[in-house]
Amino acid sequence: MKPWLGYFARLLLLSFFVLGWTLTKAEAQSATPAVTDVAYRNSVEQEAFSLVNQYRQANKLPPFRWDPAIANVARGHSKEMASGDVDFGHDGFTRRVTELKTKLVGLKGAGENVLRTDDPDQVAAHAVAVWLKSPHHLANIRGDFNCSGLGVWRDDQGMIYFTQIFVKLAPQAQATQAAPPPQVVSPFGYLAAPQTR
Repeated sequence: MKPWLGYFARLLLLSFFVLGWTLTKAEAQSATPAVTDVAYRNSVEQEAFSLVNQYRQANKLPPFRWDPAIANVARGHSKEMASGDVDFGHDGFTRRVTELKTKLVGLKGAGENVLRTDDPDQVAAHAVAVWLKSPHHLANIRGDFNCSGLGVWRDDQGMIYFTQIFVKLAPQAQATQAAPPPQVVSPFGYLAAPQTR
């Protein structure tokens, strides 16, 4: 075998290795934003919800109880706005309340706040501050509701959409509300400029 052939074979093998490593690294990088986005959404949702409850407690109002069914419906509306399936605003609010009536026993009333922003800095604190300065949004935050859920979604251009739904559950219904089932874990992981309206 000629020496240059052995050199060429090693060079070809090295090229395949480098190309394979590059593709694997690119695939890993493209998978990372999805995981990061879920963690980001969850942290923003929890921070905004906590800030709303801090405001209520500071004003001698009882804190809202987080309800995952409400949060899922709120997140769905934020996703629909982010994808352009519905206009930014309250389109479909009656449908969302009807859906919640099938999931929550004793629902007596509901309200909703929405917001969008492309400013990622302290986004939860900023969103809540904007709501607190708006009489209509503040009325929902101070309203006679006892449960809430908040959902956030970010579109491809980085615009962040918020939806917070507030509900009033009858006291006996709230006391008998079933606890959510535990999350199921499989080898694949878990299954399952500001503008407001």
